[in-house]
Amino acid sequence: MSKDNFFIFKDVNTDSDYLPLITFKTINQKEAVENYIISEAKDFFINILKINDELIQIPYPNLITKQDFNTRDIKDFYNILFYDLDQRHSNSNRKLKINIKWGITFDEECTPIEVGYYNRAQDKIVYFDNRPNRPRIAYRRSHLNLMPYRKYGTIDINRIPIFYYLYFTFQEILDVIKNVN
Repeated sequence: MSKDNFFIFKDVNTDSDYLPLITFKTINQKEAVENYIISEAKDFFINILKINDELIQIPYPNLITKQDFNTRDIKDFYNILFYDLDQRHSNSNRKLKINIKWGITFDEECTPIEVGYYNRAQDKIVYFDNRPNRPRIAYRRSHLNLMPYRKYGTIDINRIPIFYYLYFTFQEILDVIKNVN
């Protein structure tokens, strides 16, 4: 076998050593994928988690991975997650206002939570995205019979999520690109 160059290497400044970066051939592809991710995130937060508060998206190159917790300085986490901690609620109790942040990941280890619902007929929790007009494409390992739902993970303080990871697959990204003219 000969040595082939499967991938293009480009030195890009990211905060994590564990983030794969995706390059697009056209600006239309990039915008289509970004629009898809934003649409999915809005749908997830509003319709699944019922969070109507404003959420702050952390740029992908600044995200924290599971491995980063073992290798990066704690100040990095503060700068990414708590840079706005000095804000206070406007009501009389003057408690700190925690602005919820989110970002995407391609790493399933960051997203151990599965969205599910209780099916009375089957008397069990079902992990299936049953929202109307959802694609029934198995983005996850189809040989495991896992249905398409949005996996997610959180970083919590006192059991209160302050950051959400939303899991996307490369297949989802490719499907969006395939539909760009």
